[in-house]
Amino acid sequence: MRDLLLVVAEAQLLKKGYEAFSLREVAEATQYTPTTIYRHFRDRDALIEEVLQKWFQQFAHALENADHPDFAPHERMMSLGDAYLRFALAQPERYRVMFLDRPDIGVMPDKSAHLRDDPAFGVLFRACEALCAAGEAGAHPPMQVAMMVWLGLHGVAAMAVASNILDPRAAHQVGMGVGHALLRGLRSSD
Repeated sequence: MRDLLLVVAEAQLLKKGYEAFSLREVAEATQYTPTTIYRHFRDRDALIEEVLQKWFQQFAHALENADHPDFAPHERMMSLGDAYLRFALAQPERYRVMFLDRPDIGVMPDKSAHLRDDPAFGVLFRACEALCAAGEAGAHPPMQVAMMVWLGLHGVAAMAVASNILDPRAAHQVGMGVGHALLRGLRSSD
């Protein structure tokens, strides 16, 4: 029953987004009562959180697969940027719920943990450490570089997902261009 609730909740989140997500509709689709759902999830957000946890694991896995520590630091960063953009642009509804519908959703649930320990952000952070160690980031510390890269990629992805200004192909090209420009700028900065 729990698995069915998660499958239906995931479909509803993809179709309607965070704001329009309804436990009542999940109950109707599964033919369970809302009370039955509360036996498995404390509330609406607990059910959504479990779906999001699955999506964030998939996102982290996509970044891990694109992380090549044996690449030159610049190439490693571009590989991660490519994976980030491909994930967001291939699954715009998912990305919207994960990062845009509610600003605190993308924040790590355990506030005591550091960003570098986050499964997805940690991949980027380690690549930024290598970039800094190779002298390719000016005097910027790895966390600052990671935040600049993440926010640059997120900005392009969010624009593509939230508006019709950029189609996915153009957004990918722009995002990769932003990545190249940022890395070039970091190399020449103090």
